Amino acid sequence: MSAPKEKMTMPNPTPLSRRTFIGTAAALGGLAMAPIACAGPASAETAPAPTRPQTIPALREWSPGSGAFRLGAASRIILRPADARRLRGTAEVFAADLRALSRHAVRVEVTDRAAHKGDVVLALGAADERIGDEGYVLTVDPASVSIKARAEAGAFYGTRTLLQLLRQDTSIPAGVARDWPRYPERGLMVDTARMHFTYEWLAARIRDMAYLKLNYLHLHFTDDEGWRIESRTGVQSEQFLTKKQVRGLVELGKRYHVTVVPEIDMPGHMGALLAHYPQFQLRDKDGVAAPNRIDYTIPEARKLLRDLIAEYLPLFPARYFHMGTDEFLPDPEYANYPQLERYAKEKYGPQAVAVDGVLGLINEMNAYVRSHGRTLRIWNDNLAPGNTVQVDPDVIVEWWTDMHFPYPSPINPKPPQEVLDQGHAVLNAGFFPTYDYPSGPPVKPSIQWTYENWTVNTFHGPGYRDDQGSGLPFYTVDPAEPRNRGSLVHLWNSGGTWTEADAAASIFPRLRVMAQKTWESTPLVPTWTEFQPIIQNVGSGTG
Repeated sequence: MSAPKEKMTMPNPTPLSRRTFIGTAAALGGLAMAPIACAGPASAETAPAPTRPQTIPALREWSPGSGAFRLGAASRIILRPADARRLRGTAEVFAADLRALSRHAVRVEVTDRAAHKGDVVLALGAADERIGDEGYVLTVDPASVSIKARAEAGAFYGTRTLLQLLRQDTSIPAGVARDWPRYPERGLMVDTARMHFTYEWLAARIRDMAYLKLNYLHLHFTDDEGWRIESRTGVQSEQFLTKKQVRGLVELGKRYHVTVVPEIDMPGHMGALLAHYPQFQLRDKDGVAAPNRIDYTIPEARKLLRDLIAEYLPLFPARYFHMGTDEFLPDPEYANYPQLERYAKEKYGPQAVAVDGVLGLINEMNAYVRSHGRTLRIWNDNLAPGNTVQVDPDVIVEWWTDMHFPYPSPINPKPPQEVLDQGHAVLNAGFFPTYDYPSGPPVKPSIQWTYENWTVNTFHGPGYRDDQGSGLPFYTVDPAEPRNRGSLVHLWNSGGTWTEADAAASIFPRLRVMAQKTWESTPLVPTWTEFQPIIQNVGSGTG
């Protein structure tokens, strides 16, 4: 593995936080984002033919044939009896998509008989192990099409490719595609806490994500400004998703191979909860309450957190649960809350310091979700070294920043390679360029730079530059690192207002860039200018 590489340093930075950085000019002192130089896109394993059809993400391999396939009024989706149980859902979704696109009455049929002209055959049992569970082999000839995969997800993604091609033309060129992703997690995080997003908006995002072979939706549904999913405790905000709606989203995600993962942010960013439980607000040595920080030294407060997790675990059957952990306390402020160090010493030994209590809380919640068959995920900025406690290595770390807030801080988060060295898997949630938010300041990460330069193994913190041209560091990990889980577009909402339509329009091109980057096939074209017509041609999964 390559060692972390520091590219640039930032002199005299201005104090800020992730949320104040997004959309709060006063905290910026005039700073604005600008592209940072870095290596160009990594080459794919195999250089595909230049005649590849237009898809997003691009096909990894394409061997052109002769002639073309045309969907017709008599076209069917064929399942073999041995595969019918596992592929029925994929076939029904695909049939509905084709009916909406072509107006033909496409039906699903289970048969061992040979395909007719215009049929599409879905099958499992692909022999090529390299394509994995999400890959597929698409064979197009003038008479019929076959999609063969090793698992249901691969067959589903083959149908997305075919759907994209048929959206562009009623006939598609003959040939054979072999296609599979590089990264297992590809998707979108939505901050639903600060701005309520309706069921319909989120459902449309699931369908559009699946169209792009994105498979991971992270719902940040709690924060200081809101609690957006119904709770038996009554802490939900005025606008919220009901549990019935959440079950609907989870079920829709299952049909479209999108995993829906919840986040209850703790022990900071808990204002919406603590407005109902003020007795658990963290109080300093003078008795002044921090209305958005929970005092986890109180046993009843920790029980409340466990009870809330227990309430939502059955609602989200995915294997992951996110507990946030970002921006609890800047290091110098721990001294204002002596109970935190007392608690750490009592629980973790006389050498413990206050931050050991935060790390211990992570491990406590990790043990709890593990007992329910889940894997815990956290943001990286509170993964600071303690004296006696290390975060369990089976916790997945989503790396978004290389600085504690306010900055500078005596101890900053570990670079991604050090996180990997401690045994964690990571996800690239780097502020630059995966963040999206209402218009500045600061200027949003350049989508052109992202398409033309960024790679998922390159991690950037808040990648702005000051008026001297200085920027924060960025770090790289081995492009082949298997514990790099991938990346998401991160849709944050603080510091500005927009409508649901504004948010959808803003993330629309970024999701398409993210799909290409996380699939990591060789791009069809090298520049953002050339990619934009492909976006238009391929279209959307929402109609």
